[in-house]
Amino acid sequence: MAKKNFYIVKKGHKTGIFDNWAECQASVKGYKGAVFKGFETKAEALEWLNGSEDTTPRQDSGNEDRAKTARDVDFDVYTDGSYAKGKYSYGYAFVKDGRIVHENNGVGEDLEAAGMRNVAGEIAAVCHAVEKAKSLNVRIRIYHDYSGISHWVTGDWQAKNKFTQAYVAFMRAHHGLYEFQKVAGHSGDRFNDYVDLLAKQALGISRTK
Repeated sequence: MAKKNFYIVKKGHKTGIFDNWAECQASVKGYKGAVFKGFETKAEALEWLNGSEDTTPRQDSGNEDRAKTARDVDFDVYTDGSYAKGKYSYGYAFVKDGRIVHENNGVGEDLEAAGMRNVAGEIAAVCHAVEKAKSLNVRIRIYHDYSGISHWVTGDWQAKNKFTQAYVAFMRAHHGLYEFQKVAGHSGDRFNDYVDLLAKQALGISRTK
């Protein structure tokens, strides 16, 4: 599929033409009945913007390689982080048809990042999951329980330190590989609880915080 270089938003928080998916996504995320579309050339984008083509509400994944819609993903991926005694950890699990098909966890190595406590683990979990998705050439839906995971990327929250800024840059560079889904932490969600446990196991601590 041809690379999408321009995005038109006809109905959203902000309307008009955008030259990157991150801004387009921020303009339509959470907007009921959003209408938007990606194009290879600016001329095609402007033609659609000014024309009378179908404006049925739709979603566009921004995936430059695989022509998937925002709901068309290969795996649901649950992510979480933990922190104890100056160290942070991460855990993630790839889920397909209600079954875990791949999982991983580990301890973060950046001592400075540990100052962000479990948030550093949350970020690490998502980045490792995206790297795995890239290696598998798949698209994923990332389930997270910390709001910043998605809000930094969409621009709803400002990335104020070098770690969150690096995270945003990484995620925007891989924007076609994922979409976000917020879940409530410790709410009885089976897989969210599982990756919480995975992260804790990496640090050798119990489930109870």
